[in-house]
This record gives sequence, structure tokens and C-alpha cells, in this order.
Amino acid sequence: MKTKQANKEYTCAECKGTIRKGDRVARRTVTIGYAGIWGHSKECKCCYGVMPDWAYTDPVRDVMPICDSCANPVRDVMVT
Repeated sequence: MKTKQANKEYTCAECKGTIRKGDRVARRTVTIGYAGIWGHSKECKCCYGVMPDWAYTDPVRDVMPICDSCANPVRDVMVT
């Protein structure tokens, strides 16, 4: 994964480690949840205001910092 130099201190979204200023950092987009519009109120007798799964349309995403060791893990290669 492509990395760049960190401008400030971050916390890695995967390992929760500290990424210091000047270390290599990557960005990963994660889905937080889904948003949608449902026109029924809580007083509605048909659904009681609960939004069905098909009504969630737009994913809500955010960019999280990932440290270099999580972004580019070293893979062990077995040579025989």
C-alpha cells in the first residue's frame, strides 16, 4: 500500500499504535455505517418507524490512518 510521511501524530486504526510525526503512514477508507431516508414516523402502525434493510442506500465512509507495518506487512517466504 502506498505510504507518505505523517504531518502530525496519529493513532493506527488497526493496531492502535502511535504513528509519530515523520513516520510513514497510509490511508484506508472504512465504512462506518449506512444512511438513508425513511418517511415513516415512530407512530406508524405498519413499521413503527424502523427502517428496513433495503432503505439504507448511502454508505458513510471515513479515511483512517494506518501505520506502515500494518499497511505493508512482511510476508515470510519459505525457501526449500
